[in-house]
Amino acid sequence: MKIKRKYAGALAGALVALAAPAAASALTLVIPFGNTPGAGSGKFTDVYTFNFPMAGKATVVLGSTQSGPGTNVNFATNSVRFNNVILSVVSSGAVELQQLVNQPVVAGAQTLSVKGFAQALGSYTGTVTFASAPEPATWGMMILGLGAVGYAMRRRRVSVKFATAAA
Repeated sequence: MKIKRKYAGALAGALVALAAPAAASALTLVIPFGNTPGAGSGKFTDVYTFNFPMAGKATVVLGSTQSGPGTNVNFATNSVRFNNVILSVVSSGAVELQQLVNQPVVAGAQTLSVKGFAQALGSYTGTVTFASAPEPATWGMMILGLGAVGYAMRRRRVSVKFATAAA
């Protein structure tokens, strides 16, 4: 009887694993971007469009470094936006860094707008990181697995015997 239960449990687990779609895992994308807007020297506006395949969260990091004469880029105040959400300033001056962390996004086109002032050799770089949440099938598999482990631990019988000291 115990052998039949063991095989039935293994068969049920295998069927559940095969039933989950392959696309049920989480997705992570890292997209680099950047520009050297200083060729004309002066004000610049750059607009980037990213397409995300599903809903999730995005993190945007944007920076510039002054590495010598004529290489400075200054981002305009409140003018670096991802889907119209202003990036927070981490540092400004010779090294400028702005970021937006774990911003919820929907599937489809996302827009990043960068405005500022650049010297002749100025440039900036950044990354957009997208991470999706696991799909419901993944959550179901995880919960089912935790339930199976809990059931196995509950079924295990441990016999504890205490030795008594002779007086």
